[in-house]
Amino acid sequence: MNVATGEYSKSLESSSSLNKLSWKTGVLEIAVLALLGVSAVVLHRYFRIPLNLPGRHGVEWMALLVAGRAFSRFRAAGTVGSTSAALFSLLPYWGASGEPLGWLTYWIAGVAVDLVINSWPQLRQSLWALILLGAIGHVTKPLLRALITWVTGLPFHSLWNGVLYPLLTHLLFGATGGLLAGVTVKAWRRIRPLP
Repeated sequence: MNVATGEYSKSLESSSSLNKLSWKTGVLEIAVLALLGVSAVVLHRYFRIPLNLPGRHGVEWMALLVAGRAFSRFRAAGTVGSTSAALFSLLPYWGASGEPLGWLTYWIAGVAVDLVINSWPQLRQSLWALILLGAIGHVTKPLLRALITWVTGLPFHSLWNGVLYPLLTHLLFGATGGLLAGVTVKAWRRIRPLP
């Protein structure tokens, strides 16, 4: 680069505009991930699934969480979405059905999804892996509840008849959410391949 001809300053200007663009893109991506988390809480509040089975809201929750994580380039994308869900669920009216630690069950799902994806990044490409990711993310809820009950004695109505049934239903509904996310991600990548 020739400083005298101004090529160096043009290079600096282009680098600076690229940094501004990537910074704005990063902020937008974080905002979208946070909005996905808030959307999960809103859907949990208003979306009525006519099944009275534990974990039924894992369909929409894991679909949003897994899709957000699969599309995102941030290593903590799942945690961003689940943290926004957890914080939003702490607001009056939006709480997780009066459950004292409902916010924690939102948060732990995103952390689990991030841990799995960050350990095996190639999982973002496979439909079966995204289905499994949804199941793993959602099964953290009954596992966390069982741990809390075991440590503190705090009872959860979904565990009154044991842990096996809620584990199975959470796995099933989480996998269904992962399937929805996977189909969405695959369809989108056919239209617009990600970098």
